[in-house]
Amino acid sequence: MPCRRLRQGSGLILGPPVKAKHLILKSSGLPCADRGNLKLNQNTTKTDGAMLPKPNPSSAPPLTPSGRTPSVTGIALQRRDRGPDPRKFAIAGGKIQSAAPVEDAALIESSFRASGEVASQSHPKLVLESAEANLRAGISFLNSQNDCIQRISDKLADAARLWKLSRIPGIESSRLETLQEEFEDARKGVEGLKSACSGAVPLFSDGQSSPIRLYHPSRRKWQLLLIERSDLGTASLLTFSMGKIYGDAPAFHLDLETIERAHDSLSQPKAANHMQVNLLSSCLDGVIERLGDPHPEIPNHLPSGDQRPTSANLLRSFN
Repeated sequence: MPCRRLRQGSGLILGPPVKAKHLILKSSGLPCADRGNLKLNQNTTKTDGAMLPKPNPSSAPPLTPSGRTPSVTGIALQRRDRGPDPRKFAIAGGKIQSAAPVEDAALIESSFRASGEVASQSHPKLVLESAEANLRAGISFLNSQNDCIQRISDKLADAARLWKLSRIPGIESSRLETLQEEFEDARKGVEGLKSACSGAVPLFSDGQSSPIRLYHPSRRKWQLLLIERSDLGTASLLTFSMGKIYGDAPAFHLDLETIERAHDSLSQPKAANHMQVNLLSSCLDGVIERLGDPHPEIPNHLPSGDQRPTSANLLRSFN
């Protein structure tokens, strides 16, 4: 649908339920041709003659001048100003730790510090036991992630059911208010699950983020595996989080298509999660098999921390 520019001083008239894909961009920017017309200075934002305060990335979603719906421009600016998630994590010593990539070599070396005190013939077993613990930690993280994705999916399905009930002809206003309360519970449940953590590590991201790094010893060299923290900051889920099915509270009036689109947006994170679990499980099976070998092969040196991620298609050949 083409964008129409508002004349200076004109008001925004709300129509029927608004669709998500025309409202919220995935991370930053403005819809269609208006992207290039936004000029920023240090404190204010100018949009078609109106001066708006520059949004605070930590503040609540800004509203339109009418105060009845969230401001699409303000939301887009908030997300842009927030930028990518700066947190970085690596798996070492059988647990996920906060660490920048430049710290990987030291982190891995510290996890093998005791290896110098054992006989050289025991060192390969120590490396493989550590690899087993690291893989199990990664699989545990992904299992927690998958559980939350499924629970979010269930709550979105429940929200769609409530929307359909709210559109029954002749339904009483008291019943609509009850349905809206139940919808808000489902919406808050989704938001809580999106911010869930495994220990101190967020299961998901809200926009761009760095994957969790895991160094895995193949028979001849170390491989860098990456575990994604699935991005649940999609346009449809963002619109759902600011929506309603009834009432005068400041929010988007949602249609069924927007709720279903939010539900469908989980298919990609779910598929990625299943693929990563299968691949890490394959690596784990290989490590367990190698532990049964009296003279297992391992790389000659510890990883230096400068490995490049290996293609997911090669993960099955690690062992």
